[in-house]
Amino acid sequence: MAEIAVQFVIQRLNDFLTQEAELLLGVDGRIRSLRDKLEWMHALLKDLHGNRRENDRVKVWVAQIREAAYDAEDIIDSYIFNIEKQRRETSAGFKRSIRSFACCIKDIPTIHNLGKKISDIERRLNQISSNRSDYGIGNIPALQEASSSSNQNQIWRQKRAPIVEEADVVGVEDETKTLVGQLIEGDARRVVVSITGMGGIGKTTLAKKVYNNIHVKKSFDFHAWVYVSQEYHVRELLVSIINYFTSLSRDEMDSTSEEVLGRKLFEYLEGKRYLVVIDDIWTRDAWDGLVAAFPDKAKGSRVLLTTRNEEIAKYADARSTPHKIRFLDESESWVLFCKKALPGNLAPSCPLNLEELGRKIIAKCGGLPLAIAVLGGVLSRKEKSVNEWDKVLKRVEWWLHESKEDGILGILALSYHDMPYYLKPCFLYFGAFPEDFEIPVAKLIKMWIAEGFVQRIGEEEVEDVAEDYLNELVGRSLIQVAERKSNGTAKTCCIHDLLHDLSIAKAKEEIFLEVYRNIASTSPMKARRLAITSGDISKSISLNRSIPHLRSLLHFSRDREMHFSRNREMLEKPQLKILVGAFKFLRVMHLQIHGISDLPDEIGYLIHLRYLCLKVRWLKSLPSTITRLSNLQTLDLRHTGVNKLPDDVWKMKQLRHLRLSKTSEKCKISESMQLHRLSNLQTLEVVEAGSWIEERLERMTNLRELGIMGDFKITLSHSLCKLNHLRSLWLEVSWGCNSILPLASFLNHQHLYNMSLSGTLEKLPSLHEFPPNLTQLNLERSQLERDPMGVLEKLPYLRMLTLCNVGCYKEMVCSVGGFRQLEHLWILNLDELEEWRVEEGAMPNLRFLEILKCRRLKMVPDGLGHVTTLRELVIKKMPEEFKERVREEGVDWFKIRRIPSLIIKGH
Repeated sequence: MAEIAVQFVIQRLNDFLTQEAELLLGVDGRIRSLRDKLEWMHALLKDLHGNRRENDRVKVWVAQIREAAYDAEDIIDSYIFNIEKQRRETSAGFKRSIRSFACCIKDIPTIHNLGKKISDIERRLNQISSNRSDYGIGNIPALQEASSSSNQNQIWRQKRAPIVEEADVVGVEDETKTLVGQLIEGDARRVVVSITGMGGIGKTTLAKKVYNNIHVKKSFDFHAWVYVSQEYHVRELLVSIINYFTSLSRDEMDSTSEEVLGRKLFEYLEGKRYLVVIDDIWTRDAWDGLVAAFPDKAKGSRVLLTTRNEEIAKYADARSTPHKIRFLDESESWVLFCKKALPGNLAPSCPLNLEELGRKIIAKCGGLPLAIAVLGGVLSRKEKSVNEWDKVLKRVEWWLHESKEDGILGILALSYHDMPYYLKPCFLYFGAFPEDFEIPVAKLIKMWIAEGFVQRIGEEEVEDVAEDYLNELVGRSLIQVAERKSNGTAKTCCIHDLLHDLSIAKAKEEIFLEVYRNIASTSPMKARRLAITSGDISKSISLNRSIPHLRSLLHFSRDREMHFSRNREMLEKPQLKILVGAFKFLRVMHLQIHGISDLPDEIGYLIHLRYLCLKVRWLKSLPSTITRLSNLQTLDLRHTGVNKLPDDVWKMKQLRHLRLSKTSEKCKISESMQLHRLSNLQTLEVVEAGSWIEERLERMTNLRELGIMGDFKITLSHSLCKLNHLRSLWLEVSWGCNSILPLASFLNHQHLYNMSLSGTLEKLPSLHEFPPNLTQLNLERSQLERDPMGVLEKLPYLRMLTLCNVGCYKEMVCSVGGFRQLEHLWILNLDELEEWRVEEGAMPNLRFLEILKCRRLKMVPDGLGHVTTLRELVIKKMPEEFKERVREEGVDWFKIRRIPSLIIKGH
């Protein structure tokens, strides 16, 4: 971890020397000397990487380097902050040029103090360097070859391997069968079926296997899954379950009490046979807060619990015997180990020369799946040699017998210390998020970059390097992919709660991050980052004198989407003003708060800020001072009401991602807002269409994600042709506008995989005009006169398709061999559609289908019975005649009866 701290300071010093050269008269030589010393120490730290936990002398020495690097960083950032403040004051008062100002300040105390502090840091580094030889640190044999350490960037890039998904589980077939029987058979009363066992044994994995079982899906009218964990709020749990059958608006969220929510859920479930999974429940109170919402009407309903505490299971249902999940036997352990350690093998096999070592390694895991998976992840990045596997075996034995961590924690700690140095801060950052939280990957990557954990390699964009980092953590079985995009990349990810605990513990040890679940004290803290996962953000104000060095302030709600209630954390504008003034070195600020409608002007003084995400519902505008944030890379305002940006936003030269709300009034681009000068901009969404498109959009050639809404009375086609790096395109004609969506040929857009077009199309693009690698397409309000399926079914990689109110045609045909890759299909609001034909051999990989409000459609296609891959069919708001045909014993029942999950809802 010290390597990253030193590396970041070196980069800061290089930037400092380049960007502020004229303000460093007399101390530039000292700064170069400091940089050179740190570069040597950085190289040595990389050489020693891997053995510092086994040697206390190295541990102390590394801690001293880290502390000196942090102090150097504080000195630089403080100087830049003070200089920028003086610049602004001088500019406001006298309108002097920067050059004349530089001459003015070269003799003032500021530059003298900088030189003195740098000299102090140099003396400390000299002493630390002497300590290395005085205490014999240089003679410690490295457990990792220096050459391998110095070439780690090359190693991880060469060792990308196919990811083994967490669904690849072993040893649960018999247990799955037993639990399925308990759910679909037995008493008519509401029964609580419980899965118990220690952390890491696979309770959630088994529960998912049972929950997704075909027979279970068919046996219940309603299914829901809710995570509880140690940080729970009954109100949020109720909302999570309710959202399975309806979507509550934000106003309903604000106004509905916990009692009313419980009653609403009870009334919906009453009379139904339901299954609700409550995953990772820790306390009786959590069960007591939910149980009243689950009716017991002799319908055979079930609640499935997972818990580490068997007493909780017995408390929930004294008549039901908890299912205690067993450890894997030797054979099952070996299969799982081979899948993780040797990914990509067609069968779980191992080279003969490694098998004996492999079996000794898994014996140390005691049949615990998480330990086996993590150790397999460690070995998956090693050479397949006896020497490398023997090293791992010896380290496992050392950690289990000599380290302070016992058992599973020792193995997990080994996986952390085995990581290359560049991955460690990325892993530790997971501790900042709430437990059992699905983390949006795009957000996570932007935070990593803002923190300085990821550096550009060659011509590759830093976002792509960060994505590789994430994939390596997944390959090591430390992180799980929760949801994937249509192109196969990770959309959201999560971390096992034991690994989450490890990341928090190691982050605190490394003075990297402090996590406050509830702010109850004002004790001093040394960590550079503060994450608040529960409690009132306003209490953090009282800590401001204790942590002036803070670089990141993160406040998360457990909701994936930010909902507000009357009890939600409140933060008044004066408090926010104090907070901004206290944490002047912030690089990352992520706040989910309530109670403010505008930001204080003082936010413009956070000149080191690189990432700003505000989930503040009532925020309507930004102060003009926001444009002074010259280092800002990400400005995320999706969960606000902001619909106007300051005209000078183009001065934020480092801005890479600008996200605005898709629901509020769209942001207007004025003539003076020269967005095309933001040469680094990759994300721009959602903004209002206007004349700026014709003149400026084509110059924004680095855009990867673009969202535009409005009245498209402009020439868009020419500009779109120039944006060859696009990956996602979202265009929508505003309601009430009569304009036609202007499109172009996307033949040269090799990277464009996701396209959403809402509005009248002059015609459907021909096959060769679509992006060649398109995997997701949404068409809405297209006003097509002909069935589009003949063209769309030939798109070779299309996996997700939504057709919503797209035309007035009466017949739709999916031909033999069409839609070969399609997995998800939504047919919505096709008012004129009367007949839909699916020929045998069409859509051979379809897994999900939803049909909604097609009021003239007479029946489900006959050919749907040939789509054997279909796992879920949702039918909503269809005419009664249609619903009668698809109900059990209806004339169309034979077409769909084998589908595991059938959801048929009325108006």
